[in-house]
Amino acid sequence: MKKNLLILFSTICLFSCQNYESEKYIENENIAINNLILEMIKFDEIVKLNNWEDKQLKLYIFSKLDTNTANSVKPNGYDTGANGISYSKEKIKENKKRFENELEKFEKEERLFYDLKKGKIKERNLDYNFSNEKIAFEYINPQKIKDFNPKKNEYGYLGVSRIIFNWNYTVGYLHYSFYCGDLCAWNDNIKIEKINGKWKIVERYSGGIS
Repeated sequence: MKKNLLILFSTICLFSCQNYESEKYIENENIAINNLILEMIKFDEIVKLNNWEDKQLKLYIFSKLDTNTANSVKPNGYDTGANGISYSKEKIKENKKRFENELEKFEKEERLFYDLKKGKIKERNLDYNFSNEKIAFEYINPQKIKDFNPKKNEYGYLGVSRIIFNWNYTVGYLHYSFYCGDLCAWNDNIKIEKINGKWKIVERYSGGIS
């Protein structure tokens, strides 16, 4: 119990002891998002799939960085038998180990995304001039979107959360959601790292796809 509390305190301090509204923090957020956009929307994969290589596409970005996260479900136990018949000791041990691993993964995600889940970090307006030679950007208020079906030469709609950085801006955690039409959407809680001066997605946690 004491060990878990110590881990929780250390993790929160490592990622929370910052001024989320400072100019430096916001600048790092903007740069990270600019680096990550094409990876979050799976640009190369979708463009190739739809033969859009020679088209100028528009991406709508939500005009606020929110504090949303993907839903993570806490595991609630493991099976010791079925239909009134107990499993073997080996099977029970295997199920218990799987449960413990899933619980550890859940608790880790809760710690890492604590500031987003608990409202420690606030949403903010997004007014950065994103730039990429492969796509045109336009801000949009998500509340004014009638449907999420892109029109001709429109790629889709991207919403991004605030980022929880470590103290020296080399690791971060955030959530994003992307909509590209009927039965075309995905969202993830992700870990990002700055590698050779550019931000990359290095791990995915809870999320979903349709």
